[in-house]
Amino acid sequence: MKTMLKFAIALPTLALLSACATTAPTVPTTDASESVTDMAYDRMMPQPYTCTDGAQLTAKQSINKQQVMVNATVPKIKWSQQPILLNGGVEGDTSSYINDANPEVAYAWHMKGDKGILAMKWKDGTAYQVNCEKR
Repeated sequence: MKTMLKFAIALPTLALLSACATTAPTVPTTDASESVTDMAYDRMMPQPYTCTDGAQLTAKQSINKQQVMVNATVPKIKWSQQPILLNGGVEGDTSSYINDANPEVAYAWHMKGDKGILAMKWKDGTAYQVNCEKR
């Protein structure tokens, strides 16, 4: 009888512990444009570019060339030191990166040699780009 009583007391506790053990923890989600990169970057300075429409930017690729950090000042769209983290890679002598995490606008950065293009396309179809050259 004492064994049955102990078992009856222990059963709800075991059930509770089992339920807790099988519940997967949840990870808070963040907007991809706000997250910090996990790519490694060397200590070299970002490459400066002079662009059309009076825009200026710097770009720095990750060591594995899968991400680029762009910091852009684009007067025509009222940007001042706007940071953008883009994902992509290198194929041949061309690097192409995009960031489409924001449902309102997608960004693209393409580099080939000393030239670069920063392009934006809003969900209403409006597009804008600046053509850049390394300083």
